[in-house]
Amino acid sequence: MNLAYILDEGLENTPRKTLFTGDGRSYTYNQVVRASENLATGLRRLGYAPGCRIAVMLPNLPEYGLAMYGLWWLGAQPVLINPQLTLRELRHILLDSQAQAVITTADLLPTLAPLRCLPPMLTFIVVGGEVPAGDLSFAELTATAGRSGIQRIHPTDTAALLYTSGTTGEPKAALLTHGNFWAIAQSSRIAIEGTPKDHLLCVLPLFHSFGCMVALVLFALMGASVTFEHRLTPKRLMEHLRDPRLSFLIAVPNLLSTLLRFPADFRLTENLRCVCCGGSALHPQVEADFRARFGDIVRQGYGLTECVSSTTLNPLPGPVRPGSIGKPLPGGPELAICDPQTGALLGERQVGELLIRGPHVFKGYHNRPEASAAVFLDGWLRSGDLGYRDADGYYFVVDRIKDVIIVSGQNVYSQEVEKVLLSHRAVREAAVVGDPDPDKGEVVHAYVSLHEGATVGEAELVHYARSQLAPIKVPRRLTVVEALPKSPTGRILKRRLRPQAAAADPEASGVEVEHHANGGAPAAAGALPCKK
Repeated sequence: MNLAYILDEGLENTPRKTLFTGDGRSYTYNQVVRASENLATGLRRLGYAPGCRIAVMLPNLPEYGLAMYGLWWLGAQPVLINPQLTLRELRHILLDSQAQAVITTADLLPTLAPLRCLPPMLTFIVVGGEVPAGDLSFAELTATAGRSGIQRIHPTDTAALLYTSGTTGEPKAALLTHGNFWAIAQSSRIAIEGTPKDHLLCVLPLFHSFGCMVALVLFALMGASVTFEHRLTPKRLMEHLRDPRLSFLIAVPNLLSTLLRFPADFRLTENLRCVCCGGSALHPQVEADFRARFGDIVRQGYGLTECVSSTTLNPLPGPVRPGSIGKPLPGGPELAICDPQTGALLGERQVGELLIRGPHVFKGYHNRPEASAAVFLDGWLRSGDLGYRDADGYYFVVDRIKDVIIVSGQNVYSQEVEKVLLSHRAVREAAVVGDPDPDKGEVVHAYVSLHEGATVGEAELVHYARSQLAPIKVPRRLTVVEALPKSPTGRILKRRLRPQAAAADPEASGVEVEHHANGGAPAAAGALPCKK
């Protein structure tokens, strides 16, 4: 059950075929297997034993794949880390996971240097560049021949620790098992009708469950190939998307919006048969515009870190249900809808909490027994998302439970308000949160950013919302920002907006309008400076 065995089919059938490529380097199936075995052997000789934790803090490089398969070969537990984290965030993750070493690049060593003495005394395994004295060279470890068998693994053994974004408090590590990855990869292979001829472009970060599962596990299982990109520019993206080998792209909605801003004469390669989109809700208008321009190749899905990313997908080749997250993947995930208060299962078109169960569901959070217990209900994983199922078995997500705004005792779904605002010609992004209010409990507060060059009055936006929404759903406050805060995968981070919302004057009435240069937010993750 060790994930390292996933490489066997490609090694047997096409050993000289390229599996991972990127940053000017390529590795065949044979080279990945040999490098992985060498890495595992070298680490074992240095005292790293099965079950040890080694962090992987790399950008999207082909060496990411070598590192993961080498650690799995050893029986180690990779801790996947975002290379853009701050010193405080890194300290928390490395202490919480008790990682013994970090596989990283020479460029990132200055960021990690202050943490070298964290218990149990970190060693850095350096990819590229100069290796400081006392640290290890990734190139030497993967090039030095060694023979060792793949560590025997039980399906419930941990294959990776993936830290959640930390909606409340510090991030916590989801413990994903070898069995979890195997199960979802097998289901996904059937769902996308994957073959060895497929080729994936991966621009999503590999420390995230979506990129990790698809690029490192699924496509290797298929005997296919992957191109990684971490220096994304409009020119480089255009070149990749014209590559005749390309058949699959994994994306977040923000990336699709970027492609729609490319020059009118831009065309995708004719071989691109699927753009799998997840990470956050795909606005129906963006989906419709993309389909009209590039063809019926977008398939929206849904998943959680706690489920190794995917659980649903709109079927290939179809039919697609616009606005839907699709149907459960074949042969694995089960979904249901329940009343979030009573736990009673609900029927068609009844809105409730989305529940998930199956062999892909994680075994819990590292060192968080209470949090682990709270996320399960009678064997089902509680997603925290509100949704419903239609008569044909397609699922729809309405909102996050914590994002529901209760105005005078009535539920207002933030996504409904956001969709209305996003349908306005001038609005590029929208996020809706609830402001505390002494009379109504909460009132609707909308944050929006505008398309480049667009101008619109706040009163016009509110009037537009009022024409399509019941009075209780119309924003009472509206803040215009240059960009909304986002995670590395493009998900809007509403938790960064709530402190601002909570600080708003609760005595205010009518529409409050605030303009911020950037709303305290970084540039949109994945967004490219493309002009129309």
